[in-house]
Amino acid sequence: MNGSTRDILIIANPVSGRGRRRRGHPAETATRALREAARQVELRYTQAGGDAEAFTRSAIVESPGRFGCVAACGGDGTVQQVAHVLADLRAELGDETPALGLIPAGRCNDLASALGLRLGPAEAARVIAEGRAMALDLGRVNGRHYCTVATMGFDAAVSRFVDGMKMPLTGTPAYLYGALRVLMRYASPQVSMEGDFGSRSGRLFMVSTANTATYGGAIPVAPRASPTDGLLDVCILDDAPKLRLVRTLLKVIAGKHEERKGVHLLRTRSLHITADRPLELWADGERVAETPAKLEAAASAIRIFVPG
Repeated sequence: MNGSTRDILIIANPVSGRGRRRRGHPAETATRALREAARQVELRYTQAGGDAEAFTRSAIVESPGRFGCVAACGGDGTVQQVAHVLADLRAELGDETPALGLIPAGRCNDLASALGLRLGPAEAARVIAEGRAMALDLGRVNGRHYCTVATMGFDAAVSRFVDGMKMPLTGTPAYLYGALRVLMRYASPQVSMEGDFGSRSGRLFMVSTANTATYGGAIPVAPRASPTDGLLDVCILDDAPKLRLVRTLLKVIAGKHEERKGVHLLRTRSLHITADRPLELWADGERVAETPAKLEAAASAIRIFVPG
């Protein structure tokens, strides 16, 4: 069965982004658009953490061959849960595994932004109905797949702050506000790492391990990263006085940090990280692991619908 003619499952977070619930939710708009295009659609709303992962796995395992696409409608956490299951099952099912569809409805929509798919729900539905499924790399940390950038150090602290804040900010403004609030009290850890580039150790302010070039709503932390090259791009910022770090972060946001003192951009297939204390790693707006951590590039881990 061709993925373009099989049924579509939409998994939607009813309170993603700015707290919208089912009435007027982007998932409803996308569902109508797909049905108008004569596609069979099943829409399921999550109710608790982990539901997107559970719904994806049960749909594929219990109804083999039925779905050609599992579309994530919500924030980056919802996307990550769906993508993780698709990657896990693809090792067994190959191209019979459904492709991922994106219906952006979250705070940052990092994967959609990185792929140029930050679309309204009707446009996103059109891509799913009429587009093509291309292979996409994922990152993997301690066995958990992620879509965009896994952060450790300062960035992880900012991610935790943004995840818990109540202000109605999204994308880069949310990151900037969180960065300003976290920076003054942040202390850089002692970190050791090994990758294809060799070994590095020292007091590091930030380590971002990127499958895509952007995160935080479109911040180009790893400008040369590609989710189709089988590699992870690593952006390391050495510890420095606070004023210099502020200037460096502004350069990162502008994508002009490659030649900045204390910035190192490296590439690797895998990365091992240890630190002088347990440190959280965040990716796609979610806490995914803590040190010690092993990160790997998972080449062609899933397929995703993009414009034809």
